[in-house]
Amino acid sequence: MSLSEDTYVPALRWRQGEYQALLRLTSAIKDRVMPLITIPPVEFDFELWEPKKSTHEHVHPFIARFNAKWGKRPAWIALDAKIAEGRMDDSSHVFDYVFDGLRAKGAIAIPALPLDTDSDAMNAAARATIADSQGAAVLLRLEDLMTANPRKAIVDFASSLGIGLDELDVIVDLRARNFEPYKIFATALTAVLKRLGNLHEVRNFVLVGTAIPESFAQLAKGSDEIPRHDWLFFKELLKAIPSAMRRPVYGDHTIVHPEFTAMDMRKVRAAGKIIYTTPKTWATRKGGAFRDDPTQMHKHCEEVVSDSAFAFRGAGFSYGDKYIADCAQKAESPSNLSRWKDVAINHHITTVVHDLANLFGTPTPP
Repeated sequence: MSLSEDTYVPALRWRQGEYQALLRLTSAIKDRVMPLITIPPVEFDFELWEPKKSTHEHVHPFIARFNAKWGKRPAWIALDAKIAEGRMDDSSHVFDYVFDGLRAKGAIAIPALPLDTDSDAMNAAARATIADSQGAAVLLRLEDLMTANPRKAIVDFASSLGIGLDELDVIVDLRARNFEPYKIFATALTAVLKRLGNLHEVRNFVLVGTAIPESFAQLAKGSDEIPRHDWLFFKELLKAIPSAMRRPVYGDHTIVHPEFTAMDMRKVRAAGKIIYTTPKTWATRKGGAFRDDPTQMHKHCEEVVSDSAFAFRGAGFSYGDKYIADCAQKAESPSNLSRWKDVAINHHITTVVHDLANLFGTPTPP
């Protein structure tokens, strides 16, 4: 499973907005996408001051849901650190439970683990690689690349799983970085990536990052925008990488910040907003508290459709665009906040697939 240069890797935490966005992509877009899916931590009940579910209760639906939302298309599967520490009701490791269940449904699932993962997770992943012959992925942070010998670290990692480098996917996650100035960071990152040795020897090489803020609280009400620094930087990085060096496949965290902070939703007055991905920015439309006035979304959608700053792609571009267009006409309801996350991510993924096709001069999906 070698990815083409115009493949897009969205890093997703498996919550309703994310998996519904995947489900509603067109087949042509799905063909260009290889998601990195992380099973997120159990939600916390602030009223009872305890987790809402056990590890088993939280993880068990994942298998059926993955099959329903993504089917037999390939994906990397990772675990949040807290989930990796838990065990299922039969005392099995979460990886064993998940990959055994996905295998029974014919899914193409590949374990993805951080470099410093514990031996229990490594052993469970090794069992999956033997049973499925799909290889594995190592998840690296920038800090991992600064250690004494990162090349040896990934070679040892592959060896521990019983696979060769040609079965290993290297995914470098920059998380939320200051990407500016692009040229200087591109030069510095290129030098650091060289410490991994000959990246042509690994199966896939992916670079993930984001410029999405941890909170949208600072966004102005009405129209505002956030530069897509991670995407603009990536294009500069491709120019900086020497011709003999392997170029990475592009990935990002869609419109969700990768750091997860549990919040007492009884005290949060989340604003009604639309995050709309354009070629260079996330154009935003924000109002007051959603729960106080869900109907504000009709007006927000009208603005997205009509304001040139959003460069609205038309109702036929994606499911997300159609929902926006229909909501502007009041043919769709304001729904709920999860639906607007789904709408934004679905549009974002479709946009990035088109961005990559344009960048590499490949045909855009119909």
